Amino acid sequence: MTVRTRFAPSPTGELHLGNARIAVLNWLYARHTGGRFLLRIEDTDIDRNLPGAEEEILGSLRELGLDWDEGPDVGGEHGPYRQSERTKIYREYADRLLAGGSAYRCYCTPEELEARKQRQLKRGEPPGYDGRCRDLSQEEERRQQERGIVPSLRFKTPDDEVVVSDPVRGAITFDGSEFGDFVVMKSDGPPTYNFAVVVDDISMEISHVIRGAGHLANTPRQLMIYRALAAEPPVFVHVPHVLSPDGSPLAKRHGARSLQDYLDEGYHPDALINYLSLLSWSSPSGDEVLTPERLIGEIDLARIGTSDVRLDPDKLEWLSGEHIRRMGPEDLADKLIEHLGADALPDGPKGPAGVAAALRERITTFQEAEDYLPQLDPPRPMEWDHPALEALQGPEVVALLEAVRDALADLDEWTGEAAMAAVRAAGKSVGVRGRDLFMPVRAAVTGTTQGPELVDVFAVQGREVTLRVVEEAIGRLERGR
Repeated sequence: MTVRTRFAPSPTGELHLGNARIAVLNWLYARHTGGRFLLRIEDTDIDRNLPGAEEEILGSLRELGLDWDEGPDVGGEHGPYRQSERTKIYREYADRLLAGGSAYRCYCTPEELEARKQRQLKRGEPPGYDGRCRDLSQEEERRQQERGIVPSLRFKTPDDEVVVSDPVRGAITFDGSEFGDFVVMKSDGPPTYNFAVVVDDISMEISHVIRGAGHLANTPRQLMIYRALAAEPPVFVHVPHVLSPDGSPLAKRHGARSLQDYLDEGYHPDALINYLSLLSWSSPSGDEVLTPERLIGEIDLARIGTSDVRLDPDKLEWLSGEHIRRMGPEDLADKLIEHLGADALPDGPKGPAGVAAALRERITTFQEAEDYLPQLDPPRPMEWDHPALEALQGPEVVALLEAVRDALADLDEWTGEAAMAAVRAAGKSVGVRGRDLFMPVRAAVTGTTQGPELVDVFAVQGREVTLRVVEEAIGRLERGR
């Protein structure tokens, strides 16, 4: 059997990390098994669909690094891949339910249903459909049709037990009589969620449905429909909820950030895949920093837990930094240019790769590099922050910087290591070392007291820029005395 998984978002807004995690798990499992990963757009809720949302979702998934074998943009033999384009297919399956006696036409109006619901609540009964249209005779149906009512289609729910066999949660038994006869096709035409996904998964030959635990209540209804259609159901895997850091539901309306927000802020895409996979799953190796290739090799549905998990922004940021530090200078430079712009990186002697090498140990997101670029490409005039001003105080600082300037100017070949050696020699000549040596030099060269390693700063700035900012510092300090 070929494993076929799917991710089926609704175009009602951007993806939050909980939804993105479902996409990642389905993608990883399909790639792990050599199967196929499908993308399907569930867009039947016309009132909630947002213009451009589908394109944004697909763009975010691509930027994350996911690819799909079938979908609305790449096509495939099981299309269409938008529910709004599959109406004819739903009607054909609905006719099969009718012909098999597993569904019936319901002529109850919304007003009638609401009135009955209120009476049930008033009597202290659980609200539910009372089966009024379940066994209408042909004559009764004819009279209803004469009223001009367009019927909905209800599923004739059996009273027997329904067992959901979940590789993560084990066997879960539901009483079918508790569900009532639910609508599968609305009176105005579109299918309901539970019917549409079953039809889609049957016709698209989905073998595994990996989704959030919130769908567990839907699964018994869907299994009943599979049974009525004499179709083999997929393996259902219900993964734990992802919660906000404070334990509240993860939702945009509660301030949850979208996947695209994290990508725009420069989190490494591999780190996002890594982090999302670790929400309720763990590597048998115990390692936490995992490439997509390793995740594909190690993903195992049996290792998914059952407890809800909270987002940990600090861990995600740490993982992003770890993945950045594993990048080569050229690849990192390309990513920095992609996020910051083609002209953002200073055109020093080491080029963009030199800038990337200087920043690699300091940043946890690509966007964070922007904070350090002024140190590598100082503005005219240099801007000193308060700690830098404090580091440049004292009567011996000018003499120290003059000695540093002269030592740097005398270098035959400029490298970061050679510049550091020259600074040490200059400090020795004026009797200064350690923090008292390097802190004023860093302040003069970068305008601050924290940042990339000084050896990397020298390498990226080059001789001309470094001598300019040191000379500028000397002049400003002399004028201020």
